[in-house]
Amino acid sequence: MPSRRQYAGVALVAVSIACGVPRFARADPAPVSASPAPVHAVPSPPPAASPAGLADPCLALSSLVSRPTTATSACAVKRGDLLIETGYTNQTTSGAGAGSSVLYPQANLRVGVGRNLEFDFDPPSIERISASPTISGATDTSFGAKYEIGYTSRLLYGVNALFTANTGNAATSSNGDGILANANAALTLSPAVGLFATVGYNAQSAGTPVAPARYHGIDPSLGASVSLPSNFSFALEGFGQTSTGPGLGGRYAFDTAVEYDAGSRLQLDINYYDYLGIQNGAHPHSVGFGASYLIGS
Repeated sequence: MPSRRQYAGVALVAVSIACGVPRFARADPAPVSASPAPVHAVPSPPPAASPAGLADPCLALSSLVSRPTTATSACAVKRGDLLIETGYTNQTTSGAGAGSSVLYPQANLRVGVGRNLEFDFDPPSIERISASPTISGATDTSFGAKYEIGYTSRLLYGVNALFTANTGNAATSSNGDGILANANAALTLSPAVGLFATVGYNAQSAGTPVAPARYHGIDPSLGASVSLPSNFSFALEGFGQTSTGPGLGGRYAFDTAVEYDAGSRLQLDINYYDYLGIQNGAHPHSVGFGASYLIGS
């Protein structure tokens, strides 16, 4: 909403539910979701209207934030504003390769640079993998842009792209560059219920520095969000990957999230991911929490 170890903290450094930022996936069959990212298709009623007479659905914080689900928000941050999204994920794998890993701060910095256009920057996170001895290192760095194409009275749509640079440690990175391109949308069904979706093309590196490899696939996600009393909201999402690594098939999963809007600038969330079925004898699932803070208008 998941390099993105991916698919795919508590550190407000400078990544709700308008839709989730997936982190790039590694060849490892048990990626940690970061980005994951995330999603509220039912924005709060905005105070202003566009020249065409339609209320702008991207004024509410809940519409802008992309964590913690996998789908990506269709809304772009307004010009001159900065949205900081960050989180912490603890993933546990049962079966083959049983163990756990943590990922933080999963920071996603989003800056409005033009009308309906934003620049995105994901600095490295720290990943700690249970092993003997414990493996710890920095993940890769990603940057890109998002464009909010437009909206109607019920439908919101846009696109975004992210490039991953191989800046992390060999044990905790994809050991190569990658690209992710998404088409994003949100549909309002009622004042309290909405749908959100992202369809992405993912081309990533894998393997090791000595034996590099690449793979690519389509990453779909579809979910529903519900506004609850007292500034809470809930989301349920299904998502998948047609390929999780070189020579590996697809995998599908679901996630749930609860968000709380602590005012118009701060949103808190907790989330749970579960990958359906077993791949290569492994079954990963994760829990996490995070926060998003808007600086500007």
